[in-house]
Amino acid sequence: MPNPRFDVCVVGSGPGGGIAAYVLAAAGLKVALIEMGRRLRPGADYNAHADPYDSLDRRLSQGKPGAISSVWNDYSERDHFTGVGDNPRHGQLRALGGRSLCWAGHCLRFGPLDYTRWPISYADVAPYYDKAERFMQVHGMKDGLSNLPDGVFEKAVPMRCPERMLKLGVERLKQKGRKMEFVAQRKAIPTESRPGGRTVCHYCGHCMRGCDVDSKYTSANTPIPKALATGNLKLFAETAMTRVRMAKDGSRVEGIVCAASDGAVFEIDCRALVLACSTIETARQLLIAGIANSSGTVGKYLTSHFGVTVAGLFPGLKNRDASNDDGTDYYHSLLTGLYWDKPNPNFEGTYQVQSGAGLHPTKLFIKDAPGWGSSFKRALKELNTIHASMNMQGSLLISSRKFVDLDPAAKDRYGLPLPRIHLHYEDSDLAMARDMVATCEEVILAAGGEVYSKPRDISREGLVIDGNHWVGTCRMGRDKKTSVVNTDGQSHDVRNLFICDASVFAAYPEKNPTLTNVALSWRTAERLATKLRRREV
Repeated sequence: MPNPRFDVCVVGSGPGGGIAAYVLAAAGLKVALIEMGRRLRPGADYNAHADPYDSLDRRLSQGKPGAISSVWNDYSERDHFTGVGDNPRHGQLRALGGRSLCWAGHCLRFGPLDYTRWPISYADVAPYYDKAERFMQVHGMKDGLSNLPDGVFEKAVPMRCPERMLKLGVERLKQKGRKMEFVAQRKAIPTESRPGGRTVCHYCGHCMRGCDVDSKYTSANTPIPKALATGNLKLFAETAMTRVRMAKDGSRVEGIVCAASDGAVFEIDCRALVLACSTIETARQLLIAGIANSSGTVGKYLTSHFGVTVAGLFPGLKNRDASNDDGTDYYHSLLTGLYWDKPNPNFEGTYQVQSGAGLHPTKLFIKDAPGWGSSFKRALKELNTIHASMNMQGSLLISSRKFVDLDPAAKDRYGLPLPRIHLHYEDSDLAMARDMVATCEEVILAAGGEVYSKPRDISREGLVIDGNHWVGTCRMGRDKKTSVVNTDGQSHDVRNLFICDASVFAAYPEKNPTLTNVALSWRTAERLATKLRRREV
């Protein structure tokens, strides 16, 4: 029996793979989507709305952590990589939609300054930001900031009271000449009803546990269903790609070898292959296959975000009504605009500070307080009611000591080498974290608050890497000697191989990666569709 044949095979169903499958299927191409995990059912396979007293015993007997279900805690992978150096992390969720199921929804455009180190400009990507924001139903405020461009937004979600105090502190510092801004977050969570749109958010605050009502944008609830509705997409769930099949001369991909969850092994032929496995996993697949790496840069230029946390208290808010604090998960606001115009001489790049506050019925930022019994409960409620926390999201310095390669000993269930992630913080990273702590203290004090907690010391051991924000291992460039893909996301070496994930990022600012991942993947998919129609690949 001949192998099934498709115009395009997309491997990975997360933010990049989901949108690529939709754009290609909508263009009339026959698409196969390969996903290692299964479809998780909102409200059934995860249900943060369930009564924790009803579910605690059952969950503990199943070996699951805590009383409340969480996509990440219940289904994310363990022991799937080897870490080297300063405690690297690697988030991986094998499920239809990937980590879009448990992201916070933050959608920030990279700005014109951020693209100065890319081979493309902000103007090249701006139309795709527009498309992505409409499609994803992003809410936000038009703030008019030079390097955090406004987008196509639904009505914004307001800040909580303690976050407004932080904004007051920022405004007071701006009056003294400080360059900074404090704005409401922008998220892919609908606040307005529209025909064919997703359910409007009801502000339960469980976004990152998994949205039970499918309001938050995920690849599983928007692009993949729309792609299936075209009749052009074939979904291969619970299926792993175990090998890329190349032509004898190595010039092009002929197909892939797959393994299904029931043990069946089969092959798929395709005219083009799109890898959207994630920054770490796409690099791993290319290194295993030994392809698309004439530059020697696959796995190099690895970077992510990292940070520390500072928290403040505002006693003047002690008697406020905190009953509506749930909101769209924890972070409703953002300290930004730092060092855009004038770089800090002590470190490279900059950071933003995602800020959250308030009282949530099932998760508290402050978990310890004086007292016992009823006095303990009152103190805990009061502290959380008046607190605001500030979490740094800094751009990690790219260096030769941060990269991905293959573990020579550890293997996955298919006998393939696991990725090794090498992370070593530099002096620049430490200096950035120190600056963040000092800045946040200034903001809290300027607003009339008091600093509740901060790192005792800034050290490599105390920094926390974001294991879900890795980018850059297959970076985009015009020179095939120093990059993996061209400005269309197309391999320099293998003309029918394209990449639609954040591994193609040529440089990385302080802003969250997902919106740019979706926008670039949309752009790459459109260009791939055009090349296929013209028989250029």
